[in-house]
Amino acid sequence: MTTLLLTVALAATLALPMHWWPRLEAPHRRRLSIATSLAGLAFLVAALRSEGQRDTALRSLVLVGPATATAHASATASLYYYVLTGFCLLLGFTGLIASDPLARWLRPRALLSAAAVAWLVTLVRALLEKSAAPAVLVDAVGVTWLAPVAGAYLAIALEPRRSGARALVPELVRYAYAVRALVAAVGVTATRLGDGTHYDVSPLTEVAVAFSDRTWVFEPGSWTQLFWLTLLPQLVIWPAFTVVVGMAGAALAFALVPVPEIEAAAEPGAEASAPEPEASAPAPVDADEAPSAD
Repeated sequence: MTTLLLTVALAATLALPMHWWPRLEAPHRRRLSIATSLAGLAFLVAALRSEGQRDTALRSLVLVGPATATAHASATASLYYYVLTGFCLLLGFTGLIASDPLARWLRPRALLSAAAVAWLVTLVRALLEKSAAPAVLVDAVGVTWLAPVAGAYLAIALEPRRSGARALVPELVRYAYAVRALVAAVGVTATRLGDGTHYDVSPLTEVAVAFSDRTWVFEPGSWTQLFWLTLLPQLVIWPAFTVVVGMAGAALAFALVPVPEIEAAAEPGAEASAPEPEASAPAPVDADEAPSAD
């Protein structure tokens, strides 16, 4: 339980600033970029001080059965620190060098911005697994934890309250498939190549089905294995999960963020022009005050 809470806290710490960065004011963006760059330098110092080897067990979660250890990663103890160094310095320096133009470009493209965070997280997760990073860190860097944060971010950025919360559902569906399609592609590639990450399901040749005595048997790396263990979960089950959890995050955002005042938009042609003031009759002029004609 403690490990799960630590994983969730770490995932939220990473996800919130990465999503909201384009909507922060310029001084806050610079502070966040400086802090990220300093974290990268701290990871570099830790890498230079690390010695020895690290071994980590990698687990694959099969939806019809329990999580299963599928591989072991072995690397120098400093390697995952170098991965974190590169990740932090890339984000930090980019935020300092191109802060204003990048934020202006991303702000109206909320769906692309949220999906880009998930794509980057997928890449970093694969690199951390290959570098034998600690399990709690690897588990925290995952797209599953991003769903409620992305839902909250899209709810604020797209303002679906103007047309009802259900207007957010199509955006979350697009987000879910933009994210999960990449994960599915990574899973297919990892399995066909046998790369030894949790995306690689080739070691799962016998899968016990939950709540039954059945066992599925697969040929390693076969398309049947990929369909049941990668494509079906990533393109059907996980997108549904993303939409449901994303809507929960959006509901929380609606509850916490006050509703802006919405001006009623006038229908075309219904805008009434202000009536012109009636011309008043000229005031009578007294004969004694009337100007005389010369």
